[in-house]
Amino acid sequence: MKSITDIIGGGQILMNISYDIQDCFEGFLTDEHRTFLAMLGTLVEHLPIIEKTFNGIGRRPYENTPILRAFLAKAYFQIETNSELRKRLLIDSSLRKICGFVKVPSPATFSRRLSDFSEKHVIEQTLYKMVREYHKSMIVGHVSRDSTAILAREKPVNKKKEISKPKFKRGRPLKGEIRQKEKNRLTSQLSMHSGKAFKQLNTNCAWGCKKNSQGKTETWKGYKLHIDVTDMGIPISALTTGANVHDSQVSIPLEKLTEKNVTHLYSVMDAAYDAPQIRLYSEGQGRVALIDQNKRRGDSRMPMDPAEKQRFKIRSVVERANAHLKDWLLPSKIMVRGYTKVNFTLMVGVLCLAALKIIQYFILPTQKSTT
Repeated sequence: MKSITDIIGGGQILMNISYDIQDCFEGFLTDEHRTFLAMLGTLVEHLPIIEKTFNGIGRRPYENTPILRAFLAKAYFQIETNSELRKRLLIDSSLRKICGFVKVPSPATFSRRLSDFSEKHVIEQTLYKMVREYHKSMIVGHVSRDSTAILAREKPVNKKKEISKPKFKRGRPLKGEIRQKEKNRLTSQLSMHSGKAFKQLNTNCAWGCKKNSQGKTETWKGYKLHIDVTDMGIPISALTTGANVHDSQVSIPLEKLTEKNVTHLYSVMDAAYDAPQIRLYSEGQGRVALIDQNKRRGDSRMPMDPAEKQRFKIRSVVERANAHLKDWLLPSKIMVRGYTKVNFTLMVGVLCLAALKIIQYFILPTQKSTT
């Protein structure tokens, strides 16, 4: 099914007329409606074809495309539950027409389709296809990487007291005590495919802890969203893990995923990613790993020179991207449970952010230059 913007745009070209898009709607189009329309116009050509098949028995199922647009609206308008999404569609005739509904499905239908879309990775396919299309003829200067805490409402796999509990007591082993040396995960990730390396990480809800910008340790129950963004703040790739997964464990799989989508020169990360394996992989691919040093005992490395410190400031763009996501595109409470559904909810927000940034930096400048 074509979007309303495609139909209107085609009519203007064929009949050589121009009119305001408001004339096609009974209700009043707000600025949010217009921005959402523009975002859909950017996404529509990259969405995969996921039409529901009908075998001729029983009631004809709802089409997938309007429901997928509704999930994008759920993120853009910060609607928390499927029930609230349905209520909004019933009272907002303009949004209902934008999504393409003749009849609004039940919350149960939305829930079932959410599970289907999650398992098929529809949002990830759309994000990577769109990113590759708009960056195919350019080189990205910096890709900044960071994670952000995602609170969830489900039972964690670990206990809160376990997040800071050491596996062994400090000092020399006791007589007869055998301590198995763990294989370095980062070293094994160097030769792994990104998908296989990611499958080894925990993706269940868990307790996690992290130092904030003030240096204080915060704990939360839920997940982590790991994201790579360009200098313009456009998300290139993203992964979701349990809250107890350290940032450094996701760096190499995320780097391998990002290099498939764009060509970049610098990988910029904070001190949590300070590991020799991460530097080794980036430099082996012909890129520069600009990583803030993690202060360790007996560390004799030279600090960043003034030029590197100035270049490192670009990393603030990923912090602004995370803030934009949590303030404007993700629900204040993640009401769904389970990794696949939580990941779908987060990736819808990431996809919306990517589309809005592409409109800001690619589409609008082109339109201004032609007028």
